[in-house]
Amino acid sequence: MRGQTDLPKRDREILVALLRQFISSGIPVGSKALAAHLPENLSSATIRTVLAALEEGGFLVQPHKSAGRIPTEMAYRFYVDRVVAGARLEPNTEKYIDETLRCDEDRLECLMIKASRTLSEVSRNVGLVLAPALEEKLLEHIKFVNLPDRRVLVVIVSKPDLVENRVVRLDDEFTQEELDQAANFLNAEFHGWSLGTVRLEVFKRLEADKILYDRLLKNVATLFMWGALSEAEAGPLFVDGTAKILERPEYEDVQKIKQLLKTLEEKAKLVRILGACLQTPEAGVRILIGRENSEKQMQHCALIVAPLHYRNRAVGALAVVGPTRMEYDRAIGTVEYVAHLCSRLLSIN
Repeated sequence: MRGQTDLPKRDREILVALLRQFISSGIPVGSKALAAHLPENLSSATIRTVLAALEEGGFLVQPHKSAGRIPTEMAYRFYVDRVVAGARLEPNTEKYIDETLRCDEDRLECLMIKASRTLSEVSRNVGLVLAPALEEKLLEHIKFVNLPDRRVLVVIVSKPDLVENRVVRLDDEFTQEELDQAANFLNAEFHGWSLGTVRLEVFKRLEADKILYDRLLKNVATLFMWGALSEAEAGPLFVDGTAKILERPEYEDVQKIKQLLKTLEEKAKLVRILGACLQTPEAGVRILIGRENSEKQMQHCALIVAPLHYRNRAVGALAVVGPTRMEYDRAIGTVEYVAHLCSRLLSIN
């Protein structure tokens, strides 16, 4: 059986030509159709011999005897790793993305909505953006405002977001003076820290010196824990272009499309999928094809994902989801460029 690393030049050329033709048309490709797309004049008999060898090697399958051949996941992996790696978008497409991602307002939500829409439009698939979680953001300023009925308004100014407001109900009564003391302590001690790190440090200091910090830090811990980070929440998820999937012939199978649409509707599952991709040591864009996806409902799809950075910290993710018959060069280039541009826009805010 032939492996991915030892394909002869002719076999490689025929496989790549077949992949490109099938990606474009979605129709099984035969030897006659291939002949017109090859760089040298080869007889149909020669092409058929190579196709049979590629099928034996696991790169192609034949739906039925009289049909042409279609690529397997192994063929798509070869194509991604050996042919389209490092693919870049056309300059006019990059210019379109630059213009589309401009936001008149300094708000994270505006950028994330535009990014998911742009990923979908340019790649012609579903665009996903997992925005930074609250605990990943860097504290600029925090304020607590006393409200009736033991409620407190928590105002958090952070980077790379602008302002987030939360109203929380507490078990204890607080005076406005106590709220101001707690806010002043947080602003003085933890400016520029990630909110997740602040939470850990507050409780560490409370344990270290209960007598010195007892009253103030208890107040801070109560307010910060309930008002800012009651739990390690994932950031908001933005999805665009789901309807585009319905147009693909791959999803004429009703059961298959139902499974995919259900996955795209489940935020927790998508967050887990994107988060798992970012927990790996590989840097930059990551591509999962078919059964390389851990989620069963995604195993007839390709997922292309890249981290979203705030300065040097990965704080979110961007992705494109579509069928395995995908324009990989365009999709990879889109994810890479949008991720780079969004990270730069976040980091200069």
